Amino acid sequence: MKTSSKLLLGFSGVMVLFMLFSAIILKANYNKGITNIKNHEPQQDPDYAKVTLPAFKALVLKNTTANGGVTIYVRESPEYSLEFYKNATYDMSGDTLYVAINKARDITLYAPVIGYIDNKSDYSLTISDVKSPKLEINAGKSLRTFVINTKINSFAFTGGENNTLEVNEDNILDSVKVTMAKHGSLYFYAPYQSGEFSVDSLDNLNITGRSLQSLKRIN
Repeated sequence: MKTSSKLLLGFSGVMVLFMLFSAIILKANYNKGITNIKNHEPQQDPDYAKVTLPAFKALVLKNTTANGGVTIYVRESPEYSLEFYKNATYDMSGDTLYVAINKARDITLYAPVIGYIDNKSDYSLTISDVKSPKLEINAGKSLRTFVINTKINSFAFTGGENNTLEVNEDNILDSVKVTMAKHGSLYFYAPYQSGEFSVDSLDNLNITGRSLQSLKRIN
């Protein structure tokens, strides 16, 4: 056998032994829980907090210095609780919960049922997956309100100037009463049994699908 062939064969043998040795070391470290793979699981935000609240029937969103860009999510849950990021303060008075935000970041409120929401803040409001015999929303100026996948017997909405209300087709409503001031935008797609719409100089109006079939009168 030529010298070059012997060298090549020897080198190949060394490489095989080295790879085998490396595999044994890696296997041993893996069994000990030692790896070089970084944990890419998302880390919980250190500012995150979830608190349990006393039972309440009404929600009041107060003015704040959050400078807009914030959404309040209201969702159904067996318990009353609030998820936020050290950016909200809250207090109770009777059966009413007052919430204010001091930094622009979304929060989520959970409740088994809620009957009244007063929104005079700078926050958008999204109501989703809520079942309630009655829900009344009173919104200030230049706010956006979304209603998604709810089941509400009596739904009432009053909005100030430049308001936007969108009620998607997944909602199940019985009676509806909507009052909107000037320059509002109304997008209503959900069916209902009886409805009353009082609007003043809307900038945008879209009533389609089963909602349009339910419409009897608009003022």
